[in-house]
Amino acid sequence: MRHKQSIFTLAALMCTVLCAGAAETLIKDDPSFKKDVVPFFEEYCIRCHGPEKSKGKISLHTLDGDLSSGREPERWEDVLEMLESGEMPPEDEAQPNQTERMAIADWINRGLRDYVKKASKAAVATTTRRLTNFEYQNTMRDLLGFELELTKDLPVDPDKPYHFNNTAKMMMIGPDQLVRYKEVARKAMGSAIVDPGKPEIHRVSSKWEHGKPGKGGLSQAEIGVYQGPGVGRKTIGVKSWPKTGEFRIRIKASGNFPRGFEEVALRLVMGTDLRHDSGSGVYHEVGIVHLTNSPDQPEEFEFRGRIENIPVQPARATRNKIIPPSITITAQNVFDNGELNDHRKSGFDASWSARAPRVVLESLDFEAPVVEVWPPEHHTRILFESPLRNEKPEKYAREVIKRFMTRAFRRPVTKGEVDHHHRIYKIYDAEFDTLEEAMRETLAMVLISPQFLYHAVIDDVATSKQYELASRLSYFLWGSMPDQELFDLAASGKLKDRAVIEAQTRRLLADKRALDFVGNFTTQWLSIAKMKTVNVNRDLFPRFLYTVHVGERRGQEQLFRPTIRDHMLEETVGFVGELIRKNVSIMNVVDSDFAYLNEPLAVHYGVEGVRGLKLRAVPIKPEHRLGGLLTQGSVLVGNSTGSAPHPIYRAVWLREAILGDEVKPPPAEVPALSDSTGDSADEAVSIKNLLALHRNKESCRDCHVRLDPWGISFERYSAIGQYQPLIPKDKVRVGGFNHKQDQNFAGYQSYLKSIYTEKVDASSRVPHGPAVDGMQKLKKYLLKDRKDEIVENVIRRLMTYGIGRELTYRDRFEVKKLLEQAEQEGYKFQEVIVSICLSPVFKETAINE
Repeated sequence: MRHKQSIFTLAALMCTVLCAGAAETLIKDDPSFKKDVVPFFEEYCIRCHGPEKSKGKISLHTLDGDLSSGREPERWEDVLEMLESGEMPPEDEAQPNQTERMAIADWINRGLRDYVKKASKAAVATTTRRLTNFEYQNTMRDLLGFELELTKDLPVDPDKPYHFNNTAKMMMIGPDQLVRYKEVARKAMGSAIVDPGKPEIHRVSSKWEHGKPGKGGLSQAEIGVYQGPGVGRKTIGVKSWPKTGEFRIRIKASGNFPRGFEEVALRLVMGTDLRHDSGSGVYHEVGIVHLTNSPDQPEEFEFRGRIENIPVQPARATRNKIIPPSITITAQNVFDNGELNDHRKSGFDASWSARAPRVVLESLDFEAPVVEVWPPEHHTRILFESPLRNEKPEKYAREVIKRFMTRAFRRPVTKGEVDHHHRIYKIYDAEFDTLEEAMRETLAMVLISPQFLYHAVIDDVATSKQYELASRLSYFLWGSMPDQELFDLAASGKLKDRAVIEAQTRRLLADKRALDFVGNFTTQWLSIAKMKTVNVNRDLFPRFLYTVHVGERRGQEQLFRPTIRDHMLEETVGFVGELIRKNVSIMNVVDSDFAYLNEPLAVHYGVEGVRGLKLRAVPIKPEHRLGGLLTQGSVLVGNSTGSAPHPIYRAVWLREAILGDEVKPPPAEVPALSDSTGDSADEAVSIKNLLALHRNKESCRDCHVRLDPWGISFERYSAIGQYQPLIPKDKVRVGGFNHKQDQNFAGYQSYLKSIYTEKVDASSRVPHGPAVDGMQKLKKYLLKDRKDEIVENVIRRLMTYGIGRELTYRDRFEVKKLLEQAEQEGYKFQEVIVSICLSPVFKETAINE
């Protein structure tokens, strides 16, 4: 998003634009511009960015003092941002006093405000944007009434760090995509509308006796945490299943807990054979249950899903026969207390399984399709019961099409639109034998129409605009289409009432579908998905990833089970969701009195007393050195090299995600750290010293003096996000884990303790700010001196995501108004979201670029 561009670029822009305007252009008849503005920039800017010298290779532009003319308002806003932030002039240059600085800022502010008022009366060109894959998936779920994994068959959406992909520039459709959408639509309608008559029921059952001995000292019903080279499991083969429909799995299970343990997680997955040795196999997670009941009190649990989502093991030929296609149900013990690597002496050593919690699985029953009601509700939602079907089939077909189109288009449909698709139906009706077949093809055509695939922008009467607002609310807070309550409010004309909008905003946030919004918004805002691709050094961090202990994949990450990376992403998403749910201050993103943890994460961070895989809010103490987003693993791992922290990556993250700056990538000709420092890099004691050498290069200095101080404050947090106050002495190389030498994790920790003897220097002075030493001092500075920037950034992020376009200078004053309102309400997260939904930018303007 465009909030503030990189400091260096804007500095150059500010001075070159205004100094060039002062020196080379016609100055309008504005006494303040002549008297105050021109002298200010001649005094503080023209030496570095005038006609004779232009740092940053910024070309000179003409700009006069008549802001009301609307010439380059975006550049004026950039200049204003720099003045208000105090980032310019550079600290080593002469500085204006605060009175001078704010006088110029006020002059620009007044001019921009006057121009925005005048410009807001003019028509703005409207652009359209398609549903993102995230929105498409959720919309199809809510339209049809069941979950199909459809987006795996669509092209991947574009991705840009620290930006949202739901804007018109990102969301366009090409010819190839339309073909894919047609295939997906036909698949969806093939599942939604079933054939006449009850289907054949497919069943599989298995039982295991807990009282009979099994392998490795466990009973027949027990599943240990280890099995062979992989995850402890039981498998059940499914030889036949329906092409479409809902399946149901019922299990009877409990947990067997040695002293000190109270919970074990059982996960069910379905798909192909999962080969831990070769890493082959694909699966779909059916569900997970956290068992706390003992074997003398077994409980029954039920899981449901769609058979269409399950990967199938293809038929394969052996020497004597052809093995038909199959599906494998795998029940896994996914217990994890952060010690899974510690207790395996060899690839097949499962001895610790008897001392760790075991799943006791006594029975498993599979059934598909579920036919409690037939036809299923998702079928009768479309082909509803009516005497018209037999008495007046043409009228019935037209009504089916109209009802479906009204929900699919998220607004009332016109007679012409219904006529068009009714003509399509007649073509298919002549081709197929049954109404079901013809209607599947007809409604698939509805699902590839622009009115479905694109967000609605309705240039009609005020009542129709309320349907647009209903969609904007639901796609903002659910990532999906409106529900019936929103449709009814739009139809009644009540959605224009502020009290109604506020009540609906809070209702949508309280719904479980809001979890989809929190996940999608948070992941893109903070750019944390990249942490799953960081190649973590397994030798230096032998406990971070649970690895395979034998075979070709020895030392590689265990597949087919939740990982610490998964938990870290869930930690961040859950943390932001908790801030919204509790309606606490946005400033908790900087520091908080709780963390969002489960047992593996708690062990990783050094927080005691957390048990089980369920993530939840956990009170923390100062000695844990956690709180807020800055110390979360998704951020720290994602902005590391996998072997060491990376202060520049972390500085860019802080500036972009938290402070709202846009940091431009380095020019292609700028050398890497080691290249810029030459042989002296080998002599650098720490990354801080290496950065100091890097800044000696002329081409590197201007950017790094504004980046390095932010990243150095993170230096006491390792590549895997753990607090690490000590490092080895200069020129001491750290050896990786060696099983023969170290024997176990505790032995390796003793080795590290013997060489990690030097205190990490995490001290720096932030630009135009005080000296800070480490994370806690950085947090205190941000909380005290950068509060407005942080909250404004969150407001801008939420608004950008909510309206589906980048903000411009036109939105500046509405954002400032929302910031003032947020301050009055204690910066509460949920109140900010409500205020955005009530704002004129969100409510009244069309989706414009």
